[in-house]
Amino acid sequence: MKCRACGQELAEGSRVCPICKTEQQISLQKDEVFKEEIYNEIDSQITEIETSYPYEPRSRVVAGLLQIFLGGFGLGRFYLGYYKMALGQLFTAPIFLIGTIWAFIDGILILCGQINEDANGIPLK
Repeated sequence: MKCRACGQELAEGSRVCPICKTEQQISLQKDEVFKEEIYNEIDSQITEIETSYPYEPRSRVVAGLLQIFLGGFGLGRFYLGYYKMALGQLFTAPIFLIGTIWAFIDGILILCGQINEDANGIPLK
């Protein structure tokens, strides 16, 4: 890089010429292009992460039918990843069939679309 006033060779990134003391204009074009490339790369990685799931989305029909027919054991909720609720249904099933009735109603709600995602927040298909 050369001084714009006297033509003296300057060190890369120098702001002031040591000979004529003229302030230099530093080209930020390379830095801005580099920043833009980095931002684009980060944006593409974020988009990839947002659109990819660690596993296939769970099926609403499978979860609903498991919950209706085997919900007293909490299988529909186990399938969706709601382990605490599944254990609650499992342990309340012997008490006057409360867990079984709860599971049956829960299965209907899953099939009707009231429960839209699994425990990880991934939408049901």
